[in-house]
Amino acid sequence: MKKAIFQKLKEIEQEKDMNDLYVGENFLYGKSVIAQKQNKQEGQPISYYQVIEKNGESGITYIPIYDTLEED
Repeated sequence: MKKAIFQKLKEIEQEKDMNDLYVGENFLYGKSVIAQKQNKQEGQPISYYQVIEKNGESGITYIPIYDTLEED
């Protein structure tokens, strides 16, 4: 993932904030995952999450994505 795109990913700190996400959207969730924005350099591995299903009021289903931070 390009560094500029990674830097713009939504940061989710509380599970209730996930209701605003849409299917296919990538996001960061949790302090250590969010901290990657400051700690990772180009060429290093990164992780983030992607929404794969939204179940109305009952929540969302998401999966981890493992990628490499790329130069812009």
